[in-house]
Amino acid sequence: MRVLMTGTSGLVGHDLWPILSADGHDVWGIGRKKPDFVNFTQWRSGDIADQEATVKSIERINPDCVIHLAALSNPDDCERDPETAYKANALGTRNIALACQKFDTDMVYVSTDQVFNGKKKTPYRENDPVDPVNTYGQTKVWGENFTRDLLRRFYIVRTALVFGTSRPTFVPRVARAAATGETVVAATDIVNSPTYSKDLAKALSFLIKTGAYGTYHIANEGHCNRYELSQFIAESLGAKLTFIKKGSSESLKLPAKRPGFSPIENFIWNLQGFPKMRTWQEAVLDFLEELPE
Repeated sequence: MRVLMTGTSGLVGHDLWPILSADGHDVWGIGRKKPDFVNFTQWRSGDIADQEATVKSIERINPDCVIHLAALSNPDDCERDPETAYKANALGTRNIALACQKFDTDMVYVSTDQVFNGKKKTPYRENDPVDPVNTYGQTKVWGENFTRDLLRRFYIVRTALVFGTSRPTFVPRVARAAATGETVVAATDIVNSPTYSKDLAKALSFLIKTGAYGTYHIANEGHCNRYELSQFIAESLGAKLTFIKKGSSESLKLPAKRPGFSPIENFIWNLQGFPKMRTWQEAVLDFLEELPE
């Protein structure tokens, strides 16, 4: 297939590009800044918030599938600047969906566990009602709705707490702190499903070949709170646990409220008999082995 990606320079895009290329797809990217690993011949500069320019770019490339990864994904940044968040996450997604509608193109929209309110006592399934508690979650719900309302051939993929080697996030920050002794305050009341970007990228590459359209949860199996995750990382690296301090979402004074308990269950994915996602513990161990010395 000819596959167009947004958000190519992000955690998932960085890992997905070589996987799609190895699978024989003709891969293209669109965005404001070309990553170094993408050839100029496979790149189109553009801002997805610009509807007309987005439609023209997609028309020129004429892809069979668009994988839409681009987003303002830091909940605190979204809370500080909601207008930019809505432009990027909601209107940007609408513009991609309109272009896919016009050219009868498949679309993959990557969403988040933050669309839920965190009040459920068990992991969230795909048909659980959304009720976001922060601006980021609200903008991603809008993106989901635009995708469903405008298209008939789409995959909505919710994931959570993505970590990888190409950009610093919570997991690599804890790994670095284990070596330096820098204090990490880890919340015991923020629970979700850590997801290795490489595992998510492999799953997306598999999904676009199935034609099994719909909404999916894709994360590494299992869940934990941030304190448990930090402990596991430290123990795996043979570090003392003294640098990790217990905290709460309230004590961290984060600008954006978090859902609290928002692990996701790969319910539809597993019902379909698709390749089983490994546990978050296995994924974290693999990630730690790939970290540079």
